[in-house]
Amino acid sequence: MKISKKRILALILAFVLVLPVLISCGDKANKGDGAPGATDAKTSEGGGEATEAPAEEIYVYPDMDGGGAEFKIYNPTNTWFYYTKLVHEQQTGDVLDDAIYMRNRQIEEKFKISIVEVNPPTDDMYVFNPEVRKVCKSGIDTYNAIFVPVSFNGTVGAMIAEGLFYELSGIPTIDLSGEWWNQTMLREAAIGTGSRIYYTGSSINLFTLQAVSCVYFNHEMLTNLGLTLPYGLVREGKWTLDRLQEYMKAGTNLNGADVKWDKSGAAIYGLVSYDDSATALLAGSGELFINADADGKPVLAVGGERFAAVLTKISEILNIQTGNYLWANDEASGAHYEPIFMNGRALLTIGELKAADRFREMETNFGILPIPKYDEKQADYYSHLIHQAPVLVIPSANLNPEFTGAVLDALAYVSNKTVAPALFEVSVAQKQFRDEESIEMLEKYIKNSGSFEIGMAYGWTNDFYDAIRSKIGKGASMDITSEIEKQSEKIKTKIQKTMDLFE
Repeated sequence: MKISKKRILALILAFVLVLPVLISCGDKANKGDGAPGATDAKTSEGGGEATEAPAEEIYVYPDMDGGGAEFKIYNPTNTWFYYTKLVHEQQTGDVLDDAIYMRNRQIEEKFKISIVEVNPPTDDMYVFNPEVRKVCKSGIDTYNAIFVPVSFNGTVGAMIAEGLFYELSGIPTIDLSGEWWNQTMLREAAIGTGSRIYYTGSSINLFTLQAVSCVYFNHEMLTNLGLTLPYGLVREGKWTLDRLQEYMKAGTNLNGADVKWDKSGAAIYGLVSYDDSATALLAGSGELFINADADGKPVLAVGGERFAAVLTKISEILNIQTGNYLWANDEASGAHYEPIFMNGRALLTIGELKAADRFREMETNFGILPIPKYDEKQADYYSHLIHQAPVLVIPSANLNPEFTGAVLDALAYVSNKTVAPALFEVSVAQKQFRDEESIEMLEKYIKNSGSFEIGMAYGWTNDFYDAIRSKIGKGASMDITSEIEKQSEKIKTKIQKTMDLFE
């Protein structure tokens, strides 16, 4: 099932047919009015009007026997406080640890296997993708499956182009239509007609869920300000950048202090966050970096009027000179968005779901919301997934892809039923508090909606992405028109280099 260079060229040239990137868990899988790549395709998880819930599907485990063999999964570790463990040898009493332990025992019994997690010698993720390429290019059947960071010192797209992974939709034992697979990521990952998939996401690895960006708010502070809880706005489709800005302004009280951070000061900020706040808000707007022309060739989508308007609005919101926004990403000095939010020095923060682990220690309750829309004309909410997040692949050296596919599909199914709910429950459990509405936000609008911009997977748009993070994300100004012009030529060159690989 290895793929030829000619076939990949044809697939990449045609990928616009399935390009609805960053699709939300809303009613329709389309972009907001004016956004490129609009479509009216329905998604599997409704976010609009209530509809009758379909009967729960009964999962049928295939009758396959691994004969007691090891089922090896190569998985990166890191020091960014994500939950990365895939295997626990015994129960620990921790809710997530035990959910994973029980999941693995169930699958091991079903398939007569022993699930083994293999980690690289170092927890430095910077060297992981080169190691994956080395292992896969050896042609030796070493691992059943691998979790590969999307773009971190090498891209998953480049490895796809080298024919290192199986095409997943061609493996009959994997039901990619199942709700246990991240359907948004599948749309993002699909190349050409949408029938060819080389990587996917699920709850097997909690890193993927924890890497989705969310908006957090201090429940007590918001109530004391007389503001309405935003959950209703989300349900009504009215949680937008304008509403976010209104909450930020209402929550700001510098108490006569300067806009700069002072740990011993009394200033309260509307929003505190870090570099990815800009790209998270951009993703929430549904705007794309890459589109395709009439012939299916990848082209830039950053020169449109709506893209510039969205980026201008985000720049206005994240302007540190107003005092409404504070960029804080220095843990050593104490100027870090997580403790600042935890200590009641900001009403709102934008961070990944993993931040909820720290916020559970807050004295006051907090709520979780999806990233806001650009405006109410936009049909759906879209979620941002950091590009370091690992996606699941099956190396092309695997000698039994059908058995591997069956095990992975079952792992994803059970993870969706037991591990993901455990994560959501734990994430919002705080002493005597349990915010059921935040769990609703996670289940309905955030779960399985995380994806990343397609240009990142192939390394085309990384520089523009980083420029937005390092400038707008830090509250600095950016000449948006000039930056688009400067980055456009670079991106075009990178796209052409990718295309040249297949000539």
